[in-house]
Amino acid sequence: MYTHMPIIRDILYGAALRGARLNELCDALELSPHDLNDSGRIVPFKQAYRSWELALKQTGDPLLGLHLGETTTPSILGLIGHLMQSSPDLLTSYQQVCNHAELATDMFHYSISIGRDETVLIYRPAKLWMNVSRHSARQAVEQAMTGTLNVFYLLSGKKVVPIQATLAFSRPKLFGEYARVFGSVLFQQKQNTLRFKTSDLKLPVMSYDKSLFALFNRIVREKLALHKRSSSLSDRVRSVLANEFKGQIVPAPVVAGMLNMSLRTFQRKLTEEGTSFRELSSALRKELATMMLKQDDVRVHEVAKMLGYSEASALRKALRG
Repeated sequence: MYTHMPIIRDILYGAALRGARLNELCDALELSPHDLNDSGRIVPFKQAYRSWELALKQTGDPLLGLHLGETTTPSILGLIGHLMQSSPDLLTSYQQVCNHAELATDMFHYSISIGRDETVLIYRPAKLWMNVSRHSARQAVEQAMTGTLNVFYLLSGKKVVPIQATLAFSRPKLFGEYARVFGSVLFQQKQNTLRFKTSDLKLPVMSYDKSLFALFNRIVREKLALHKRSSSLSDRVRSVLANEFKGQIVPAPVVAGMLNMSLRTFQRKLTEEGTSFRELSSALRKELATMMLKQDDVRVHEVAKMLGYSEASALRKALRG
């Protein structure tokens, strides 16, 4: 899994404004401050979620994501942000995020449910991320949700207040901050959502430009198609296992089917890349187990269960192999 550099840059710069030491953050992530300006750079999963963990530790702000979201701008999503700024209304601008977010990250998924009277925006971190580092995934959710409100304000010039927010996390001690940002908010719900009056999301975007919208829409679609074509099958397999199955081993025909391939074609293409489904899935489980076991609040038997090992001893044996 991955995210692009503008998202990491926003986290680290935002943390630095809140007392973190930028050079130390970059050193810990094996980045240089100069790397943060490379908008085309892709940041791997471990480096990405660790940026949240390190920023949380240095700022001492348990609500860092919530607070960073209040200054989020469309630029965090690169080209998608330009497309949002040229959209005719807020609803269309959010739909661009849902349609094209893969250009920015596959660690986070956006969706929308549009009704005549009410519309629900849905925010979902990858299942694997929730397993490996639930607290950093929470920060990303809260940044995205709060960021949506700020971006809507920047685009429309008006403060759009949700009917209600829901979070799939426990209620924190500092509940007042959530009430200040969202108004009505519920915790320990099934999904992370913002619910609006549909009419509020029909507010026009001040910078709407029909020609620019068509231009950026074409560019974004072309880049997304190129991104999909350039991804190796090995990368796509790893992504499916991580996002859909939390790293657990599933039969090869299941993954082949999800990638719209026959099993024979699937196996042949992996062989051409110098690997096999068994090698990929085994390596991924070891990698994920190593990451999970570094978390302070996770036990070996819990990791074994998450990744589908029969017992903790089987996990230990796999890690030694």
